[in-house]
Amino acid sequence: MDHVRRGRGPRTDVARAVGNGPWRVYEFGPHMMSRYEMRGRPSTARTLVALNDSRPQVEILQPLSGPSIYQDWLEERGEGLHHIAVIVESVDALAGAAAADGIEVISSGEGFGAGDSGKFAYLDTQAQLGTILELVEPPAGLGEPLRRI
Repeated sequence: MDHVRRGRGPRTDVARAVGNGPWRVYEFGPHMMSRYEMRGRPSTARTLVALNDSRPQVEILQPLSGPSIYQDWLEERGEGLHHIAVIVESVDALAGAAAADGIEVISSGEGFGAGDSGKFAYLDTQAQLGTILELVEPPAGLGEPLRRI
C-alpha cells in the first residue's frame, strides 16, 4: 500500500502514525535506473520513497522534481492512497495482458536494484479498482538508504 504526500520529504510524523518502522528512505529517479518512463516516454521525475518492512509493506512517496504520476495524483486528488502493489513473476507478461484488455501502463522502470535487478509497471486501473495497480519484480537489493526514520 502506498501513500503519496506533499512537502519536502517523507515526514517523520506520517511514518510514526503509520508505525511498523524502522523506515528506510531512498531517492528514486532516472539517476538510479536503467530505464524509467512515464506514459511511454523517458521520465526525469525524482521521488523520495520511504519503505518499511511490515507485511503488507507500506511506502510513503514524496515527489521532488519533474512530472510524475505521484505529482499528477496530488494535483487531482490530494494526499492519500496512491496505489496497491503486487509481486509478480513477469511484469512484461502481465502488463501485456492488461494492455490487451485496454489497461494502460502509465509509468514503468527497471534496473533500480542491485545488479540492475528489479522491474515495475503502474497500470491505470482507476476505473476498475478506484486506484492504481503496480506490478513489481522485486530487486535483489536497494543498497544503503539516504536515511533511516
